[in-house]
Amino acid sequence: MRTLLAVTLATCATLTSGWTQQTSRQNPSPTELLVQLASDEPVVRNEALQHLRSDPVALRDSKVKAALVSLLDRENRVTWARDDEGYSEYVSWLSETVAKIVDWSDQRQVCILADGAYLQDELADHARVSVPCLLQRFKNVPHAFRGEVVAMMVQALAKGRNDLDLNTVQGVQNAILSALHDPDKGVRIDTVEGLGKFGTEDMIPALKAVTEADPAPEVHGHSVRKRAAEAIAEIQKRAGRAD
Repeated sequence: MRTLLAVTLATCATLTSGWTQQTSRQNPSPTELLVQLASDEPVVRNEALQHLRSDPVALRDSKVKAALVSLLDRENRVTWARDDEGYSEYVSWLSETVAKIVDWSDQRQVCILADGAYLQDELADHARVSVPCLLQRFKNVPHAFRGEVVAMMVQALAKGRNDLDLNTVQGVQNAILSALHDPDKGVRIDTVEGLGKFGTEDMIPALKAVTEADPAPEVHGHSVRKRAAEAIAEIQKRAGRAD
């Protein structure tokens, strides 16, 4: 048990201190970079990413594209390192890079991107393929992050509703309603704020219910109820009316 704990602590220490280390070779070959992307060491994978993410020629290579998408798929499955600031920054860079090279006609690739990123604008721009992926993510994401996923769906729905079938639109609306009444206050706040930025008038009745019945108490003049009232006002302003 002590040995396992020591190994775990050593691994975390290596990750925390190693994110900014430079590779021993300044210009590794494309083949070497592909090998590094598949390394068991996150810091090595990050080093390879740093070489590739600013190389437009490399990013056009089909093998590099496939390797980056596969790497994001791999990182999406990692949970133990997500609280490490360096690791989180690395995954953010990876997500942004994959968003540049992803094949938006490939549902599998889009779902890998949607499963690990909080790239609202990019996913909203491709709502037809991204929203089904976000709905699936909503079902599987750790509970505390459900509100962030719903907020992305709200934005995607606002921009791409006409590209979505009725069942998908209904699925998003059901997810929104569920999140507005989630036991986790943070989920409710994320959802209300997402609706304030991108919600449409059909969500006003649900927000009015929140203004009347949300259970969270007011703290220092702030409450979920007040945020919901502000969201309604923002929606009405966008719609060009006020009640």
